[in-house]
Amino acid sequence: MTDKPASGTILRAKNGDVIRYDETGLILRLSDRVIADIARRIGPQGAPPQMPMPVSPDTATPIDAAMLGDIDAWGLRRSGDWYIFSANLPAAEGPRQYRRRIAQGDAGAGDSIADAPGALLGLLTLGGPRAAMALPRTAAFPYHILASADDIGAVGMAGVEPAPASDAVSALREVTRDALIAEKLLADRWAARRAMPLYLTRAETDGSASIAALAEGQAMANLMQAARNLRAAADSMAKPARIVAVRLDYSLEDVTSTTEEYRDGMLRLMAKVTAELGSLGFHKPLFIATFDCGTRDVTDHPVLRAQWELAWNAGDHDLLFTAPGYMFAQDGTGRPTPGAMADMAVMDAAAITASYEDRPWFCPVFLLAEREGQTKIRVKARSLTPLVIDARDPFGAGSCAGFRLAGATNAPDIRSVALADDDPQDLIVTLSSAPQGKNLTLCYGLGASVRKQDTGLTEAHPPASGSVRDADSFAGGDGRILHRWALPCMLPLH
Repeated sequence: MTDKPASGTILRAKNGDVIRYDETGLILRLSDRVIADIARRIGPQGAPPQMPMPVSPDTATPIDAAMLGDIDAWGLRRSGDWYIFSANLPAAEGPRQYRRRIAQGDAGAGDSIADAPGALLGLLTLGGPRAAMALPRTAAFPYHILASADDIGAVGMAGVEPAPASDAVSALREVTRDALIAEKLLADRWAARRAMPLYLTRAETDGSASIAALAEGQAMANLMQAARNLRAAADSMAKPARIVAVRLDYSLEDVTSTTEEYRDGMLRLMAKVTAELGSLGFHKPLFIATFDCGTRDVTDHPVLRAQWELAWNAGDHDLLFTAPGYMFAQDGTGRPTPGAMADMAVMDAAAITASYEDRPWFCPVFLLAEREGQTKIRVKARSLTPLVIDARDPFGAGSCAGFRLAGATNAPDIRSVALADDDPQDLIVTLSSAPQGKNLTLCYGLGASVRKQDTGLTEAHPPASGSVRDADSFAGGDGRILHRWALPCMLPLH
């Protein structure tokens, strides 16, 4: 008689497990809508449901809006631990309704935030030191983009100490990548005259030297505290809490793992985040990441190669590589420039929106390289549109469009890279002679030569780049047009 597992899944939906079991019995996860309906039917503390009594404005006790300070506010009233009021505040989108915590002296008590509809939405990041970047400015839509009111804000604890518990929120003092994503999501909603929700942002990082250490480190513990704080803040507003995405920003910080160790470690990390968020009542998260393409000095690395394997096989996790890093400019330390951070957020927001509208999103991924005759290689891709070889070559990939052949003992040159006549998602790579060798590998966006002319530049694109993309476009900052460029790869030649 075989042993039965102590726990498992009986029914799974797209956004997570619906029915699970463990040694205590069945575990049924209900949707927020079903829970709200049950609560409405049962009433407070199990009392029979009662019809709400209409409240006449004439019987309400007026509160002087002057107690909010010298701001253009009116219609002040109390709701639980909050003041609710209408106001025409600076940097806002016209007169709107706001809320402010009542208890003076509490963290976040002085900040007015939008009295927005729907759930409190979380945008969370887990990563290494580079993920803690922030721009010294206030956020667009400042009353809709928030952080926990713990004097740390959206940049997190940097792994120095445990994050404190808090149900209070505050406006941002600086803008992180998560805040930039929220800005773009809100801007798109504002342009379409759709509902404008509240976003709570937080990036938790530490100095872990491997993906395995990150999964067990302080940043992971603080990420879970951020999720608990998200729920506590939502409870204080009588709102549901939902995590929109968990951004993973950890790659070259791993200085010990092999390609296989990083790949497997990232899968285990996502499984751990999913399980721990599930224990807090959150649905299966959407993971997003930028495909790291190295720096001006690092063009190949075991971790960079591992990302390609995750791009086409992330197990049962919802992982989206929203863009390859070569399309974004870097400073001399390998960190994105402010303009690049904004463009990254455009791609992140587009991927998130597509996911929640149940539309496919993925950058072109090369899957197979096979010989055609002696000197031609057919490269098969998976793309949302026909492929494009951009003649502008905006990142300086060169005449080979970012491809190179590794492992050939006779070192043939790549003569041309062209679209296949018979399939809009295939490329034909033509060589100067038939390649010889036992471990032939066709690489794209990996292992490029370091460009000496980049030395000393304040910003530059990584030399490990390419010029293949799909046909869709997106509006970046300062009039820039962004595309879904192909992800780097390493394809064994068959």
